[in-house]
Amino acid sequence: MVGLKNRLTASTKRLIRRHLKFEMCLVDQVNWHKEPDDKKFNTVDVLKRDRRAFSDDGKHYYRPKCIVPLAGIGQHLGWLFSPHEGDMVMVYFYQERKGIVLFTIPNWAQFPICRPTPYDIALKGGQFRRMKRHQPTGDFLYYPYPEPKKPYCFRWFHGEDAYKAGDIGPGRDWCLLFDYCQLGEYCPDCNLCKTIDSIQRLKNQYLKFYSEDTESRRAYPWRAEFKAYCGSFWMFESKDRPSSEYISEVHTEGEGYWTLQGAKIENGIETLLGHIRHSPDGSLEGHSATSTNDDTGSKYKVYAPDSTVTDQYGPIAWEVLNLEKMCLVRGYKDGAVRLRSSLDPTGLVGRAEVFLGADGHCYLWNGVDNASIEFFSGGVATVTSPREINLNAPVIKQNGTQIHPSDSSEGWVSR
Repeated sequence: MVGLKNRLTASTKRLIRRHLKFEMCLVDQVNWHKEPDDKKFNTVDVLKRDRRAFSDDGKHYYRPKCIVPLAGIGQHLGWLFSPHEGDMVMVYFYQERKGIVLFTIPNWAQFPICRPTPYDIALKGGQFRRMKRHQPTGDFLYYPYPEPKKPYCFRWFHGEDAYKAGDIGPGRDWCLLFDYCQLGEYCPDCNLCKTIDSIQRLKNQYLKFYSEDTESRRAYPWRAEFKAYCGSFWMFESKDRPSSEYISEVHTEGEGYWTLQGAKIENGIETLLGHIRHSPDGSLEGHSATSTNDDTGSKYKVYAPDSTVTDQYGPIAWEVLNLEKMCLVRGYKDGAVRLRSSLDPTGLVGRAEVFLGADGHCYLWNGVDNASIEFFSGGVATVTSPREINLNAPVIKQNGTQIHPSDSSEGWVSR
């Protein structure tokens, strides 16, 4: 015979289960605050999963306006999140029909994305794609649900070797991938995304931060890079090449180097255009083209104060060059300036040159015919020509004495 105490306990449990219970539900409709004055908050209407097929009125198993908790909610503040239509959620019901969504539940209709280790962080999103529903019950019977398209993603790679060893090791790389991930587009389960190198450059737009022990061998440790869809990027290098196994996929000069590189996509290939480069010694270069041999377009370069780059005239401070013709304007650290014209990449055809020295020495030189006018710092001037020198003036004086025109048929004479 059941005792009074046991019967009272059982009755209490039944009452509690009736008024306070947990149930698995499917999100039927999402309600959100859209207009400033509407009374809608972050709630969802849900359909109970464990039930009969449907009721006579078709609404008996629906529960409206279940609250979805928000993190850090305040007056026009908070991290706003709503479950998707069709998501399976765990709902805590109180007062029989009032519900609070506790969390979402993995299910056969919605597989999670693949991760190389259980400690990798992956936040992947994309635009919602509505799935087909069974009528008249409204159940979500057709699965798996549609694959996400045009996804964005935030990834932190723990490192497979470090996970297997259970200790500090290669990994800890970060990537924030904007619209949209090319790998996630054609491989929605992300099983090919193993390391930061899995996220290719072509047609991807991202921020990448490589760790001190990066798994990458296409970038140096501690590199930071922002890349645009067209191929243009801004990259900062914080460490020299650690070993020969690191082969950078973009030009670099080691610690202290940064570049702003222009590019565009042509026939499915990223074509590099102009760039600005900051060298580790502090020199700064701007170039209208990017080529392997540095022989196309035009560029300027400003050399660092302690730079030892020189030519026959001394240490160079700055220069502007047309690399295809090798004509240039060059300034030197002593204040001198040099200008040179040319017609070919060797700098030897059609050449003319002007030099303005800091001590007064200067010249104008015709390199084609080797003719020149040169002024030395002591006040001496030299005019050189392989053929002749013509002075066209009605009167020519030498030290105040007129030497031309002359009455003598023998040439110029003083008079």
